[in-house]
Amino acid sequence: MTTCTKTLPTALVAVALALALAPAAVSRAQSTIKPEPLSDHSKAAIEEALQDELRGERFYARVLKDHGDVRPFSNVVRAERRHVAFLADLLEARGLAVPEFTGEAPAHASVKQACAAAVAFETKNVALYDRLIAAGPLPDDVKRAFEHNRMASLDHHQPAFERCAGLATAHGTGRFADRGHGCGSCRDGCEHAGGHGHHGCGHGCQP
Repeated sequence: MTTCTKTLPTALVAVALALALAPAAVSRAQSTIKPEPLSDHSKAAIEEALQDELRGERFYARVLKDHGDVRPFSNVVRAERRHVAFLADLLEARGLAVPEFTGEAPAHASVKQACAAAVAFETKNVALYDRLIAAGPLPDDVKRAFEHNRMASLDHHQPAFERCAGLATAHGTGRFADRGHGCGSCRDGCEHAGGHGHHGCGHGCQP
């Protein structure tokens, strides 16, 4: 009885310590799990999407350089950089190189003209993701990144540029047309899907 009385607390301490360390051990194990390898098809799809997001980022950055800190470009350009990062992470997680963008961004005479061009760009961006997703199959993390970027372009960026270009009513178009999201609304250029953050409010239109 004496021996058992002395060893029981030690055993309990050992069990408690093991339980306390278990979550950390699981976390370390999960962090070492490698993502699903990419087929040539999936790799090509990521690289095509990445080039398009880089094109958009350079386009919007050029508008800011030429015309100053104007909205919605000042908000959406940050989203484009996040989209680029999402796609680059897919490649880097698999030890693959991230291709550079070598194209040039076009100049626009006015912000309104740039907004009209941005509407066309975002429309093509959505169509690109539609095609890439439909062509599948894609690993789950790749499909999620594509769907997130597509949603942001369709539901937030495109309507913001439509209002800026004067192509939408005061209440906007698309999913939020019946909610009164006109110029300067909190939805212009925002992203809320997938827990990736948002751009904030007050994304008004520039003439």
